[in-house]
Order: sequence, then C-alpha cells, then structure tokens
Amino acid sequence: MRKIALIGCMGSGKSTVASELGDAFDVDAEFERRYGGIPEFFATRGETAFREAEEKLLAEAAKSNARVIACGGGSVLSRRGMAALRAASDIVFIDTPKELCERRVRGSDRPLAKNFSCVYEERLPLYKRYADYTANGTKSAREIAAEIANAVKTPRGIRYDVVLCDADDTVLDFGRAMRFAISTAAAEMGVKADAARVIEEYGKILPVVWGRLERGEIDRTELSATRFTMLADALGEKFSPSECNDAYMRAIKTTRFVLDGALEFMDGVRRRGAKLYIITNSYKSVASERLKALYGHADGFFVSEDIGYDKPDRRFFERVHACIGSPDIARTIVFGDGVFPDMHGGAVFGADTCLFDPSGKKSTPDALYAVRGYSEFAEIL
Repeated sequence: MRKIALIGCMGSGKSTVASELGDAFDVDAEFERRYGGIPEFFATRGETAFREAEEKLLAEAAKSNARVIACGGGSVLSRRGMAALRAASDIVFIDTPKELCERRVRGSDRPLAKNFSCVYEERLPLYKRYADYTANGTKSAREIAAEIANAVKTPRGIRYDVVLCDADDTVLDFGRAMRFAISTAAAEMGVKADAARVIEEYGKILPVVWGRLERGEIDRTELSATRFTMLADALGEKFSPSECNDAYMRAIKTTRFVLDGALEFMDGVRRRGAKLYIITNSYKSVASERLKALYGHADGFFVSEDIGYDKPDRRFFERVHACIGSPDIARTIVFGDGVFPDMHGGAVFGADTCLFDPSGKKSTPDALYAVRGYSEFAEIL
C-alpha cells in the first residue's frame, strides 16, 4: 500500500490529521528533533539551508516505513522533495481556508507567519498542482482523517498528461539491433576479426561519436564517416568507412526489436489517459523503418533529423511541444535512458524527467526520478 503524504499551508492541520491516521512521519517535528527550533534555525542559518535540510527529510520520509507523512507548509517549494514523495506516496492536500489557517498561526513564532497572506497565495497553486486528492480542512481532524481514508480507496488521476518517451534502449532494443547490424556490415566488408570483437569495439565507439553529435561538435555526415574510420583503426583492418556505413544502415533498418514489456507499458500509459510520443535522435531513413515496431502503441513519433535539432538541444523539445499543441509543461514528463540527451535536454526544456535505468548504475542531477522498470514509472504517472 502506498503512503499518504499530507500537504497544505501552515495551520491547515496536517500534523493533527496525521496523528489521527496513525504511524506518521512528521517532517517539521523530525526537523526540530535533529536541528532544534525552526525559528532559531531560520535566524542563524537562513531559509536556504532550512529548505535543503527539509528536502533531505522529505526523501527520507518517502523511504521510511511510516504510513503517513505530515509535510511542512513549504515542502511544495522543493521540486525534488515532492518527486520523492510522488514516487512513494499518494499526496493529499488539506484545503483549509486562508482565514482559518491565519487565525491558527497568529501570534506564533513560525518564521513566515508575519507574511502569512503572501505565503498562502504563493503556495496555493503548488498545493493544487501536487494534490492527488483534496480534503476539506474545515472539518475536525478525525473527520478529515476519515475522509482521506475513504478517498484513497479510489484510484487517483494521472499526474502527467504527456509522456515524451525515448526510443532506443527505452522501448526499442537498440543493443540487439546494433549487434545484428554491425555483424552484418562487418561480414560484407570481409572483416577478419570475429563478430564478438567487432561488436565490442563498435560498442565502445558508438557512445563517443553520438555524444559528440549531441554536444554539437560534429554533424551527421561526420558521424557516419568517423565511427567506421574509428572501427577500422581499432580492429587494425582496412575497409571503406563509407561502404561499411551503408551496409550498417541497410542492416539496422530491418530490425524491429522491442524490449520486453515495452508495448504493454506504452499501452498502459495511454489507457491511463496520458498521451505518449516517441522522441528519438536518429536518421529519418532508419527511424521510419524501425519505429514501425511501435505503430499503434504511441500517439506520435518525432525524429531529430526531421525536427532539425538533436536532443538535448532545447529547440528539439520546443518544436515537439509546439507540434503536439503546447500542453502544460508542468504536466509533461520526459522518460528515457539517456543521461545527457533525455534527462539534461528535458530539464533544460523545463519538463519533469524520469531516467529509465534497469542497471541502477546511472546517476544525474537532471533526473527528477529514476526507475529500474516500467512498473515503477507507472506508480509515478
């Protein structure tokens, strides 16, 4: 069973309701236990330090065994903290009228109580944005707890309306396609090295040259020539790089390899009510064939050569965004295995990002979420 995370303005009753629900992790109380009084912390170390410590506590609470989390009033200011909660919790906004909250905190020593009205108005849109459920904060704590317990029995709505999903190594099995294509091309070129060595050497070269392309250091013409020149040098053999490139492209076009569970994942996202679009850095001639494996399972396909820019260029995402009707970026998420093209590109664009990392070995500050399987992404969606 997923946790319940309570959000709302100071004075909305989160801590009291959490106590009614039982087995609670109270973020503000835990902060005071570790660091002392919040007013004193604000006075000596400032709000920035407070928010950093609070963010760590939110992540800890999300991983804890507590069934209920009472968040601080300003928790919604932390995008990463809220992502940690979303990954593990259903989020309930206790919607208590401003006048009632203000009356409850009047005269308290809370650091931001003196500017209550401004704080309330600033945060209200964020409470509404992050809320999976909303409870009426004018009731008693026991009544609110009962309302929440009943509400979370029903499936929550989706948090993202649009999923921009990478293709290779996210839903398409690029590793298998690459191994087939390079082995076929090498055989056509009469390469003497065995297939295993060819695959190993090309596997080292490919991320290097594609990385240079994505950073804008080379163009596609240079990529095609460079990768097979590098392969010939690595193998110590002589063959035409351009002919090898042509053979490789012919072979990889024929591949229709899909990762296990990918089509079911894509269908599941769409059944939930979200739109799913494939975004890929690729040659149009290759992608138009390989993406046929995904036809009927996505709402659209966008290939970088068609768009005119490669991920992570912000302009790639902007053009895709415009083509799909300019949906709310706050309800758009980029999902892919690429640390630089997908996660960095999505973050620069301003969308939420989720790293698909079955190995669990990747890390990037640009990924708001990281999952090892499709089912984990479904929990976030």
